[in-house]
Amino acid sequence: MESVSDINLADNLNAEKPNPGGEDIVTVAAPVYGGRLPGMVAESLCRLQGNGAKAIAMVVYGNRDYDDALLELTDILTQCGFNVIGAGAFIGQHSIFPTVGSERPDMDDKRELKAFGNACCEAVMAGRQGGLNVKGKRPYKKIAGVPMHPQVDRKVCRSCRKCADMCPAGAISPAEPYVTDNDKCISCGRCIAVCPHKARHYAGLKYSFVNRLFVWGFSRRKNPEWTVADR
Repeated sequence: MESVSDINLADNLNAEKPNPGGEDIVTVAAPVYGGRLPGMVAESLCRLQGNGAKAIAMVVYGNRDYDDALLELTDILTQCGFNVIGAGAFIGQHSIFPTVGSERPDMDDKRELKAFGNACCEAVMAGRQGGLNVKGKRPYKKIAGVPMHPQVDRKVCRSCRKCADMCPAGAISPAEPYVTDNDKCISCGRCIAVCPHKARHYAGLKYSFVNRLFVWGFSRRKNPEWTVADR
């Protein structure tokens, strides 16, 4: 049986990267924030060594748009020495406005993901390595900061420090896990997802106003988009 390794950079952006060979296939998936890859994720991926291995680039976004993120990921992998044979953008629940993209990926998404995987396998078997049609523009759109960050209910927080341990940006101090460094926070929402006491959330008048606008503007279903090497 061929070996498979799984590396989650959200747990450690400095984790040891794989050293693939020409016969290997590497799938690289990343989230989209504001139509781009998170800066720290892009920096970490730039340290990959492709060595001529085949790569499949994937991004996940919250039903607004993935803008230049998939093109950026494809460019990074190419510059690192990978032969990118497939690139796809898929939809998940939005990390800041969770009613948008709720219950995604669903069964239709999973069927589309399977079709993408099958098409990538066919491209590999046929030896195709070119002809990708990836949406996006160069230069990439400017990364805009997110003005909203998770807040903490001090009455509920038990200072278990799980949020601090799991924060990929290091924005939460273990000594004061009820405090978020907004200059470091990338608003990924991971602290909200991992808190066992449900002490973290987005709140406030500004959030409520923007949430209404966002839900109104971006709730219409977006479908996965992908492209596979055709020559």
